[in-house]
Amino acid sequence: MADASLFTAMFGFVSVFYGILVPLLLLQSLTLLFIPSMMKNGAQPRKVGEAIFCYLMQSLGILLMTAGALPTLVSVLAGVELAGTTYFTLLVIFAAGGILFLWHDNAVHAIDEASRAVPGAIFLIMFKIIGYAIVLLWVLSLITTLMNGIPEDAGWWIMPLVMILYGLLLAWCTRSDAGSNQSVFQSITVNSSSLQPAKKNAIAAKRRKR
Repeated sequence: MADASLFTAMFGFVSVFYGILVPLLLLQSLTLLFIPSMMKNGAQPRKVGEAIFCYLMQSLGILLMTAGALPTLVSVLAGVELAGTTYFTLLVIFAAGGILFLWHDNAVHAIDEASRAVPGAIFLIMFKIIGYAIVLLWVLSLITTLMNGIPEDAGWWIMPLVMILYGLLLAWCTRSDAGSNQSVFQSITVNSSSLQPAKKNAIAAKRRKR
């Protein structure tokens, strides 16, 4: 009984320790994001915090979409039939991730450019690194596999192909267009307020031509 109570006390202490350590590490990480963000002229602390929150929620949305899409794609290409409830669950996860991403993508565009510049750059560079790392690691894995001979297992190429395409998709979505600082992630949704001046300018130009 004494040993059991000792282990219980030890694991209880570890749980409390991590319960305190994790919030402190999260607070430190957010502080490290705030420091370079506030060095941008015109940045507001409250808006910087909102931008960081939106980009974190977008990252969670991408994670959910990945968790819902990749297993479905692999099962379809491999010819493995999943249960109907499994497909529905993956669809719900993907839809939830997509809604979460688009919702906060729209919200972050309402924040001024100075406050979201640094968090946005970190967000895009992080996913660009992840995309290139996925492509590099799976290409090396594929080359290593082929050096040992073509595997006899049917569909051995499906997982490497899917992951390489996924990495390329991340790299493509985080690219910046020539002459523009916006990426595909940044231009998925556009504020209606930003569209109104463009419409007014187009109408004014047509009237001048007449």
